[in-house]
Amino acid sequence: MLPVLQQPRKGPVRKGRRKIDIEYIPDKTRRHVTFSKRKGGIMKKAYELATLTGTQVLLLVASETGHVYTFATPKLQPLITGPEGKNLIQTCLNVPDEPAM
Repeated sequence: MLPVLQQPRKGPVRKGRRKIDIEYIPDKTRRHVTFSKRKGGIMKKAYELATLTGTQVLLLVASETGHVYTFATPKLQPLITGPEGKNLIQTCLNVPDEPAM
């Protein structure tokens, strides 16, 4: 059996996905960029989960600046649009963080 020769790659060498350490990002700009990209990714996953499985999904993401981003399927939408739901979310966000162990 003859050996198979591989053709050399043409074009730029790509890095692909790399494993990253999961730790706090001290640089504010990098942290904001990471937050934005990952927020978009998790919102897409919530939509896909609801669409593919027919489940009810409610996702709340609060940024470090206090802005709240939401995704909800129609049955859960009143929880984030109604006054009671908004008050509950605000109450939860106002609770001080527990100290890390």
